[in-house]
Amino acid sequence: MSNFKADPQEPLQKSVFVRSEGDEWFDRNRIALAESSPLRDSLVERIAQHLPHGGTTASQVLEIGCGQGGNLNGLSSVREIRGSGIDPSGRAVSSGAAAFPHLELCVGTADALPYGDGSQDMVWFGFCLYLVDRSLLQRVVAEADRVLRDGGLLVVVDFDPLVPCKREYHHKAGLYSYKMDYARLFLANPAYSLVEKYSTSHTTGAWTQDPQERVALTICYKNMDLAYQPV
Repeated sequence: MSNFKADPQEPLQKSVFVRSEGDEWFDRNRIALAESSPLRDSLVERIAQHLPHGGTTASQVLEIGCGQGGNLNGLSSVREIRGSGIDPSGRAVSSGAAAFPHLELCVGTADALPYGDGSQDMVWFGFCLYLVDRSLLQRVVAEADRVLRDGGLLVVVDFDPLVPCKREYHHKAGLYSYKMDYARLFLANPAYSLVEKYSTSHTTGAWTQDPQERVALTICYKNMDLAYQPV
C-alpha cells in the first residue's frame, strides 16, 4: 500500500484519486485499455443505438470518468459526435489527447463539471460512480443534471448489485467501492424515465447469478415537459 497522505481539505476518495490513484489506476490498466474488449464494444454499440445516425448535426457527448477516451473514440467511429471527457488522471488525459486529438479531454472530477448548463446531448458515467465519496454523491447527480439538456440522454455504466453495499478498495487502504443502482438517483426525479437497462458480467461479458460481479448499462431520458402531468 502507498504512504500517500490525502488533502484534509478535500473528501478522502476525491483527494486520493486526483493526487495519485487516478494516475496509478491508468498505469495498471494501460495495456488492457489499449486492447479490444468485447464487453466495452457491446456497451458502446448499445449506447450508439440511441444517438442520431446520419444527421447533419453532431451530438455533444460527455463521458465522466473517460480515462484516455477509448470509449468516446469507439462511439465516434459509428456516430457523429463531438466527444468531451473528464477524468482525474492527468496521465490518462495526456495519453488520450495524443491518441485521439478529435476528442476534448480534460482533468477534473464529476462534482465540478467545467461545462455550461444544458450543453450536453448525452452525459455518460463511464464506470466511476462506485468510487465517488458519499458526501459528494448528490452534488455529482446535480452537476450531471445541470449540464444535460432537456431532451438529452443520461447513461450510467456501473456495478449492479441486489442492494447497496460497500467493500474495501483493493488498491488503497481506507478507500471503498460503493455498489448500487445509481440510475435510481436520477429516476427519482420525474423528469427522467428509463429507456433501457442491460445487465451483464464485469468479467465474462454475459449475465451472471453473482450480484457482486454484475454490471449494468442504464440509459435514461430527460424531459421536463413529461415530468408533471396536469390534473
